[in-house]
Amino acid sequence: MTPQQETKIKELVDKYNDILLVSMKLAIAEDLINLMILNRDDSEFVMKDLFENKEEFYNIIMKEFFTKNSSSVIQELKHMEHYKPKMNSKRKG
Repeated sequence: MTPQQETKIKELVDKYNDILLVSMKLAIAEDLINLMILNRDDSEFVMKDLFENKEEFYNIIMKEFFTKNSSSVIQELKHMEHYKPKMNSKRKG
């Protein structure tokens, strides 16, 4: 990949980041629902109530997904070429 191509991809990801985040939330939630239906997991689980507040539903799924996977994502990023984490010395609390 050329430096120009890499720069363009970074610009496009930045430009469409909000849309990509929503797409990721929807994809993970949809996959979870499909897996629950396919595998009949927790068949007593009442799914119709989950959709009363879709945003809360998606946020809970994403929070749990990232809780379970954040360390593996960070590990993969460490092995990527040119990855330099940006650390803030002062956190807003």
